Parts: sequence; C-alpha cells; structure tokens
Amino acid sequence: MSLPKYILSPVFFALSLTAGANINMVYAKTPEIQARLIVSGGAIANAPLSFEQITQQYIKNPKVVGEARLKFMFLKIYDAKLSAANGLWNADSPFALSLTYLRDFDGEEIASRSVDEMRDIGYDDEVLLAKWYEQMRAVFPNIKEGENITGVMDENKNTHFYHEGALIGSIDDKTFTQSFFGIWLNEKTSEPKMRKQLLGLR
Repeated sequence: MSLPKYILSPVFFALSLTAGANINMVYAKTPEIQARLIVSGGAIANAPLSFEQITQQYIKNPKVVGEARLKFMFLKIYDAKLSAANGLWNADSPFALSLTYLRDFDGEEIASRSVDEMRDIGYDDEVLLAKWYEQMRAVFPNIKEGENITGVMDENKNTHFYHEGALIGSIDDKTFTQSFFGIWLNEKTSEPKMRKQLLGLR
C-alpha cells in the first residue's frame, strides 16, 4: 500500500545511519556539500544514552515541552517528544526532538520526502535542497518499527542525530537545522495539530 507523501517525509524524522563502528567520519558524496557529516564509532560502541541523557548534554535544565503521536487513518506512524530548557521551546535555543517509530521506513525515501516537506514550508532554492538531500541520504538509515531517532539543535544551531541512543552524525549548517526542524515546528508544517501538541499550545 502506498502512503501519502507526508507520511514518508521527514515528518518521520528519519535520521540515522547504517555505518559500522569502524567508521570514524563520513562526508557528503559531492564536493559542493560543505556541511560536516560525522559518525562517532566510539559512541556506537558504548552503551546507548536515554533521551534524558542526550538532552542534558546540550540543554540547561531540559524538560519535556510536549508529546504527540502521528497517525494516518488507522496507521500509527511514530510517537514524538520535544524537550527544551525549562520546558519552554525557543527557536534560537537548544532543543531536542525524539521520534519513536511505529512502522518501518526506507532511509532514502525519507530523505526524498524530507526535501519535499522543506520545499512545502518555503525553501525553494533547488541547489540547496539537492545538497541537503545528499546529506540526509548519507545519514538516514532504514528504520525498523520500535527504533528511536533523536535530533538535537545545539547552541550553535547545528544538528546532531542519535539512533537508539548512539550519536551517528552531525550536520553543521544553521539553515539546514532551521529547515529540517521546521518540518515539525514551522507554522507552515503539514501537521499543525502535532506542532501545537509538541509546543504545548492549546
């Protein structure tokens, strides 16, 4: 059965990487791609971190802002959770978004749909979108039901990705960070109800 575009999009926050523990660094596949893609083999080898432990590394007094479940018809897609300092989200301050998937998803398709969602919220530079696609394609894995992906925006507005509690990659690009998390948090998101729930809005 074919799912609608937004069901397979980064609204699924499909972020991670199928890299082995012996890989220390991954770069985007084309020279034009400037952002770093870092894979920490040491982190993969260590015990996984909880969402709370991840957020404590980047956020002062992290607390959950809101939670939501994305569903389509009778299909459960994923459970989402947003954390920020003191439980108050600010687009300019560190925050973390956790997604626990309730279905399997293909990583390359997620990258493609993520670009579609970025385009829909207003990013229309096709050269930049193509670069982001390659970056995400290099990072996103195939996701299995029950797996968790956490994305973090740090104080420099760069993005760090964790898969099952292990750091798998970072993209140092402020514009990418704004666009990617905008899939859920931008006012133009395709899921306004979910945005309100994540931000604790009535």
